[in-house]
Amino acid sequence: MRTTAGLSGSAAGRAATAGALRRWLLQPALPQPGPPDQRGRIGMDPWRWRRVAGVFLIYLGYAVSDMFALHDGAGIIVIGFAVLAAFSLLYLWVVPLVAFRGRRELRVPVLAAMTACIIVYLPVVGGGGLVMTAYLAVALVLLLRPVVSLPLVLVIATVDTWLPEHIAWWQTRGALWSLSGPVLFAALIVFGVRAGARNQVELSRAHREIERLAKEQERLRIARDLHDLLGHALTTITVKAELASKLAARDPARAAGEMAEVAALGRQGLADVRATVAGYREVSLVTELAAARQVLAAAGIRAELPASVDEVPGGLRELFGWVVREGVTNAVRHSGAQHLRVTVDDRSIEVVDDGIGPADAAGHGDAAISAVGAGPGVGAGPGGGAGLAGLSERVAAARGRLETGPATATDLASGAIGPTPGFRLRVVVAPPAPAAPPNLQVTQAIGGPTDPTATARR
Repeated sequence: MRTTAGLSGSAAGRAATAGALRRWLLQPALPQPGPPDQRGRIGMDPWRWRRVAGVFLIYLGYAVSDMFALHDGAGIIVIGFAVLAAFSLLYLWVVPLVAFRGRRELRVPVLAAMTACIIVYLPVVGGGGLVMTAYLAVALVLLLRPVVSLPLVLVIATVDTWLPEHIAWWQTRGALWSLSGPVLFAALIVFGVRAGARNQVELSRAHREIERLAKEQERLRIARDLHDLLGHALTTITVKAELASKLAARDPARAAGEMAEVAALGRQGLADVRATVAGYREVSLVTELAAARQVLAAAGIRAELPASVDEVPGGLRELFGWVVREGVTNAVRHSGAQHLRVTVDDRSIEVVDDGIGPADAAGHGDAAISAVGAGPGVGAGPGGGAGLAGLSERVAAARGRLETGPATATDLASGAIGPTPGFRLRVVVAPPAPAAPPNLQVTQAIGGPTDPTATARR
C-alpha cells in the first residue's frame, strides 16, 4: 500500500512537472499591461527598452573591427555600416513596438528583416557579423513562444560555434565559443526578464481587478446604506405630509406639528446621506438596526426589531445604535441565542436574548447597574467585557443608566426563554431638566402676583 501510494505520488509529480513545462513552452509573447493609457507604467516599455538595449549595442564594435581588418575598400565598409545601422534600427525601434505595444502584425517582418541583415552581412563583409545573432536571439525570445524560440536559439548557437572555422577568408581557427556563449547567455537573461514582465503584468491586472471589485462593493454599500437610511424616512415624510395637507383646513395647529416633524425627518435624512456619501457616517440607530437584521439572519437568530425609530430624538440615536451593536454582538458571539428582541422608545432601549446570559446570572437579578454618571467599567459585570465597559462610559456621558442582567420569561415576546437564563441589556436616559421657574422676587418687583390664589381672592 505504501509503495503504491509512493508510485502514484511520483507519477502525479511527474505529470505536474510535465504540465508546467508544456504551459511554459506554449506561453505566448509578452501580454499587454493594460489599457493604452496605462501601458508603459509597469515593467519595460519601448523607450526604456531603447535606453537599456542601446547600451549593449557596443558589442557590435566586434563586427566593426573585424570589418576593417578584412577590407580596405570603402564600398564594402559603407555596405557594412549600412547593414549594421539597419539592424540596429530594427532592434531598437521595431522590436519593442511588437513586444510592448502589441504590434503583432510586425512580428514576422521584423524577425525576417533582422535575419536578412545577417545573411547579407556575412558573405559580403565577413564573419564578424555573427555578433548580430545575439540580438536576433533576444528578439526571438521576446516575440515568439518558447516552443519556437528555444530551438531557434540553439540552432543559432550551433552555427556561431562551428560555421566560422569552415570559411577560410573569415580567418578564424577552431570553434568560436566566444560567440555562442553570449547568445545563450543573452537568451537565458531575456527568458528571465520575460517571466518577470509577465508576472508584473498579471499582478497589475489583479490589482486593477481588486480595485474594481472594491469600488463595486463600495457602491453597493452606499446604495444599501442609502436604502436603509432613507427608505423608512421618506415613507414617513410622505405619510405625514399627506396627513398635514388633509388637516390644514380642519386642524391647522396639528398640521403645523406634522410639518415640523417632516422638516426634522428631512434634516436628519439629509445629514445621514451626507455622512454616508462622505464615508464618515457615525454609528446610528437606523443603520445598526439594518445591520443587526442581516447579522442575526446570517447567524440563524430570530429577531424582533422595531419597525420605526422616529420617536427617538436625534441626539440619542448614536447612543442607542451603540446599544444595539453591543447587544447583537454579544448575542451572536457569546450567547448562543435563538431569539433576540429590541424595543425602543424616546428615552430607553432594551435588547433581550434567550442565550446563556451573563456569567453571574444565577440569582443576582440585574447583574450590573450603571447609575447616572457612573465611572468607566461599571456595567460590565463579571461576565461583561470591554464592550459593556465602553458602553457604560457612553451611557454615563449621556447622563443615563445602563442595566444588564439575566432575562426573565416575560422579557421576550414569546413568553419563554428556554432552559437558559437569557440576557437583558437596557439603557434609560433621563429627560432633560425642565426650565427654571420664574424668579418670584422679580415678579413682585414688576407688580405681578406672587400667588395665583391671592389674585383670585382679590
